[in-house]
Amino acid sequence: MARFQLLVTHTHLDQPGLGMLEEAGCRVDFLTADATGALTAQGARAELERRLATTAYDGIISRIVPIGGDAMRSCPTLRVISRAAVGYDNLDMAAATAQGIAVLTAVGANAQSVAEYTMGLLLTVARNIARHNTAIQAGGWERARLGLELRGRRLGLVGYGRIAQKVAALAQAFGMAVFAWSPNLHKAGDIAPVTRAATLHDLIRGCDVLSLHIPLTESSRNLIGAAELALMGKEAILVNTGRGGLVDEAALADVLREGRIWGAGIDVLTQEPPPRDNPLLGLPNAILSPHVGAATTVARSATAETAARHLLDILLGRTPPSDAVVNPEVLRSSGRSGG
Repeated sequence: MARFQLLVTHTHLDQPGLGMLEEAGCRVDFLTADATGALTAQGARAELERRLATTAYDGIISRIVPIGGDAMRSCPTLRVISRAAVGYDNLDMAAATAQGIAVLTAVGANAQSVAEYTMGLLLTVARNIARHNTAIQAGGWERARLGLELRGRRLGLVGYGRIAQKVAALAQAFGMAVFAWSPNLHKAGDIAPVTRAATLHDLIRGCDVLSLHIPLTESSRNLIGAAELALMGKEAILVNTGRGGLVDEAALADVLREGRIWGAGIDVLTQEPPPRDNPLLGLPNAILSPHVGAATTVARSATAETAARHLLDILLGRTPPSDAVVNPEVLRSSGRSGG
């Protein structure tokens, strides 16, 4: 009999994560792909809910499928949800905590890949790379449009976790001055050579590029709205590889359409995939990509391994890293805390 019964909310889990779970004596179930080999949102969620209601799972490796409170409550044996990702806004955190389910994220596992992609979006917007490609593919050869040089410009980071710190290092290699703000950054001590901004609005006023790297919570939803965008200059660039709900997309579309900022590089949207009436679609100075900042072979493997290790930490009674635990109160109530 398997030591632990686990569910992965996808069709597979990369090595070495899967091997780690199997070596620990776990039985690992996966969701079922459709005839095309893909997961559909509706079908995957229905299968997830059916499996949780009928199988005594000890843990979940969570990928893209949302997990609601009713689904969690239908599986009273569930002890841990370990995200093979960094965000956790697709989980009902209140329900998880109420049920005593520890939630952990694969913090740091995809940081380098996301940081590199952040810089890629910034360069694409600053130098009009996507526009030039589109023009040439259509038979044009238009060279009059000038781009922006990054050296000497000021980068503002909203959030200063592992991804943002790597973005800071890459930006400094380009010769950019880097500033940062987050609600808890005052606890971080000296962050030199990065400069700490006193408030979010101070950060935005003082920067040429604004890059978002915080989780989506009720307090951060639409953090960048019309008032914040109005503080940005005509050559300012917004980059979002954090979470789509951080930005008021209608307000962003307005300033892009009117040329009040230079452009935006957006990897995450409020609704994914976006409906055809998303206001950012069709704007030439909005560069959009399908939430692929962490989509590299190295990052996918690393997040799988990290998620598996965190899940086993909880099930085997080990102490997980404190910055990986989203709801540490669950561990405190069980007599353990992250270390």
